[in-house]
Amino acid sequence: MGKAATSMASVSATVFERKIRDARYSVGEDCFIVTFDSGREYSFPRSWMEVDDGSDLLNIQVDRGRFFFRVTQVSGNRYEIPWDRVLHEAEPAYQYFRGRLNRTKTRQEIGATIRKLREAKGVTQLELARAAGMMRANISRIEASKHRPSLETMERIATALKVPVADLIARR
Repeated sequence: MGKAATSMASVSATVFERKIRDARYSVGEDCFIVTFDSGREYSFPRSWMEVDDGSDLLNIQVDRGRFFFRVTQVSGNRYEIPWDRVLHEAEPAYQYFRGRLNRTKTRQEIGATIRKLREAKGVTQLELARAAGMMRANISRIEASKHRPSLETMERIATALKVPVADLIARR
C-alpha cells in the first residue's frame, strides 16, 4: 500500500469507532447486529460469513479487548469477526478490510465443486460417502448447499476424491 493509501486508510479508520460494545444475533432476520462504543449499530446477514457452517449458534461473545467477537456454533465450529469486517460489510463509507475476502468458495460453490468432481470420476453419492466415512444424506446436503462442511469433512471428501483440499475450497 502506498503512502497516500496508508494515510487514507488510517484517516478512514479513525472516523469509525474500533471497539465493539455489543454483538448479538437476530434469529428472525438471520443477521448479526453489532454496536460500537460510538453508539453506531450495524447489521449484516449471517450468510455473508463464509466460515459459518450453517448449524445453530451456541454463543456470541465480544472479546475482552473488544476488537472482535467470537461466534460458537452447535457443531463446534468457531470463528471471529473483527471490527473492520463489520464495517466492511455494513458501512458503505468504509472500504477497507485487512482480511482476505473471496479467497475461499461459498458453500454453494463448494457443493457444486464436489458434485462436479464426483460426477467426473463416475462416483455416486453413496460411493463417495462410504469412501469418506460419511452418510450419503450428508453428501447430498453438502452438494445441495444446505450445509457447509467442516475442514475435517472436506479433508475426508478430498481424500476420497483423490484431490487436494484446496481444489474444493480455494478460488483460482
